[in-house]
Amino acid sequence: MSITGVSEAPTGEDVLIALRDVSKGYRRGGQIVPVLSKFTFDIRCKEFLALMGPSGSGKSTLLNLIAGIDSPDHGSIKVAGEDITRLPEADLADWRAANVGFIFQFYNLMPVLTALENVELPLTLTGLKRRERRDRAQLALSLVGLSDRVKHLPSELSGGQQQRVAIARAIVTDPTMLVADEPTGDLDRQSAEEVLGIMQRLNREMGKTIVMVTHDGRAAAHAKRIMHLEKGELSYLVEQRLE
Repeated sequence: MSITGVSEAPTGEDVLIALRDVSKGYRRGGQIVPVLSKFTFDIRCKEFLALMGPSGSGKSTLLNLIAGIDSPDHGSIKVAGEDITRLPEADLADWRAANVGFIFQFYNLMPVLTALENVELPLTLTGLKRRERRDRAQLALSLVGLSDRVKHLPSELSGGQQQRVAIARAIVTDPTMLVADEPTGDLDRQSAEEVLGIMQRLNREMGKTIVMVTHDGRAAAHAKRIMHLEKGELSYLVEQRLE
């Protein structure tokens, strides 16, 4: 891996996610505490971007805004040319279901469902028939190396295996992008490397755009670019050439 320094802005046709003058604050008592202030940034198609920074720097807020979980107070966020800040809540929920795959630190699997049923769950909101849903879920599990664990409950899986099930669930709808919030934060080093290796393959071989929040520099080293935030502003940006 080599660091090439601050990267140039991507060209318009390379941009998947465009944030323009985005501001966000939260009410604390009688005051509004600013988190992001007039934040402008582009994320490329097929990007693997790691967001880093100290607690309170705005990285999780930024991730939630990109994923359409939260809305900015000011500014616009366009994904594939669509301004998601203008969508009504019902339409935004449909947009998230179709375009965003979520990977969380603590997996968020349903404990009473098998690995296959957990992965199939997002597809129940589509018009797919049961056989097609099962086929897609099995394919997603095979992509993360868990074809032999389809009937296992989460309690019968290791932490690393549970996170791989969560990744399979995130990709089963073939979303536009994956957003990951500390995806290796609860894993041992070996399991973390396995999960990060899967994410790299999804990015390199399937062209998935991934935005990942992490405190771990070793995890960030798997990304193509690293954005460091400080008090809601871009502190610095590095582009990595992964050998």
